[in-house]
Amino acid sequence: MVLIMKRKEIILGVLGIIVIVGVAFLLANIVHDYNVDSINNENQSGNDNNGKQEEEKFKIDGEEVNFKTYRVDQSFFLNVPDTFVMLDEETLKTKYNYNNRPELVFMSSDDLKHIFISTTNESMTDDGLDEYLNNRIAGLVNMTVLDSGVYQKYDKTFASLIATDANTYYNLRFFTLEDKLVTIEFNIPIGEYQEWEDVVNEVMDSICFSEDDIKKYSNQ
Repeated sequence: MVLIMKRKEIILGVLGIIVIVGVAFLLANIVHDYNVDSINNENQSGNDNNGKQEEEKFKIDGEEVNFKTYRVDQSFFLNVPDTFVMLDEETLKTKYNYNNRPELVFMSSDDLKHIFISTTNESMTDDGLDEYLNNRIAGLVNMTVLDSGVYQKYDKTFASLIATDANTYYNLRFFTLEDKLVTIEFNIPIGEYQEWEDVVNEVMDSICFSEDDIKKYSNQ
């Protein structure tokens, strides 16, 4: 009888240990999942806050400027103010009725701010961008160059040119794809460029060639 009781106690003891270990394991998993969710939520909250802080940097007439990401010709990415409209082919032909018209145009609702994207058949290498930039500057008439230069980013060479004339502020970037020249131009009325300058820089700085890189510039 005593032996039977001892066996029962042993069995109950073992079962109790199993229950305790099982409960502890379950609690450990619950705590682990909660920590992961908490970290994810904190990261998400941080991303939201960073996004808001980023958006607050860009305001025009007190209104926040948000951006939409475009992948152009499966080749590069660009952030564009989400209020800008991409013109269709027929509108491009009608509005820019000349041979070397831009291939892609984003236009503000008031038709005063424009982003032009052009890929030419002109052969160009990264090494030739410096000379190309100097030739462009030399050919400017009745314009003031505010800034220009050549820089490296994403293992690519870019040339930049910022200039004004009596009516318009121009911010341009030049780079190459498959040994062809690509030009991106953001122009706005001269009287508005100081208010739009940060937005223009955001667009130009967002030019990149991978999804990972464009995420760094996305405000969404």
